[in-house]
Amino acid sequence: MKKLAIIMALAVAISGGGVKAFAEETASLSSEAGITPDSILYPIDKALDSLEVTFTSGDADKAEVLTEIAAERLGESEVMTEEGKTEEAQEALESYTETIGEAQDKLETAETEAKDETDKNELEDLQKVEEAINEKQETSLEVLAAIQDKAPETAKETIAKVIAMQTAKKEAVANMVQERHEYNAAKEQYNALKEQLEAAKEAGDAEAIAKLEAELKTQEETLATSKEDLKKAVEAKKAVNKEFKVGESKKEEKKKADKKEAANKEENAEQNAGIINEESKEVNQEQTKTSNPGQAKKEEKNKESKKSEEVKKVENKKEEVKKSEEGKKTENPGKAENSGKGNGNGKK
Repeated sequence: MKKLAIIMALAVAISGGGVKAFAEETASLSSEAGITPDSILYPIDKALDSLEVTFTSGDADKAEVLTEIAAERLGESEVMTEEGKTEEAQEALESYTETIGEAQDKLETAETEAKDETDKNELEDLQKVEEAINEKQETSLEVLAAIQDKAPETAKETIAKVIAMQTAKKEAVANMVQERHEYNAAKEQYNALKEQLEAAKEAGDAEAIAKLEAELKTQEETLATSKEDLKKAVEAKKAVNKEFKVGESKKEEKKKADKKEAANKEENAEQNAGIINEESKEVNQEQTKTSNPGQAKKEEKNKESKKSEEVKKVENKKEEVKKSEEGKKTENPGKAENSGKGNGNGKK
């Protein structure tokens, strides 16, 4: 990649030597590997990649750049697998999966925006990007298979899932590329017949006009069918992308985990703040007692006074109830006297 020239000096200064060269092999992306995950320069390498995408205009062009970066990540995973560095190989593989996913999203956006009115050159450029991505995916699948053979058992299942995902996406893209070829050819033939018909009308050639009108009508039907087939191919590719997005990417999972962790920290901070406030009150009270005994005594006296007032209120309430009962007895002495006699049968 071009950015290697930018970080070459740093690599040489830190490693004390040159950059390792990898032998060209069939179905290998090791030659496209940049700085590998076992280097302290790896974050710089990825940051430069992000800048390249940022400064690239147009979704189709971004898709192409992202595909190249994905190939670089896969090449790094290949190199790390060869060196037996399992964790680093897994890191590069995850980065490859995320990056190729972003490339496919950008391509999908570009395809959605490509309408009938789109300039012919733009359609041709989009088709070239699709073909380039499809070719890169074919190579990537072969590299993934080679990595799977050399990877430890613990990593084989993950790589198998990536292979299944990329195989489905590659086939969907290949089908779409084929349909776009046919649509572009049909549209080009349709436009050519329209020009011929206009020329025949200007020449006043009735026989040619009738013939071209019939051919144009047939070609119009062919173009409509081709357009519908292309639309179905694009929708099929979208469905494949959506299907393999059910399992969230590591980046999305990390965002959720970070958000949850932040919420937990905030909750713990609030709880700790409450505990600290209570402890602070208790400390302040103790300090008041120590530093200002007069104030402490005054507070104690106020507490005792409040407590005494509460006791007095309770006692007064009891006294009122007692007086009320005595008053009732005074008002009805007969009832009180009878209550002390027997039950009316001579028994006490």
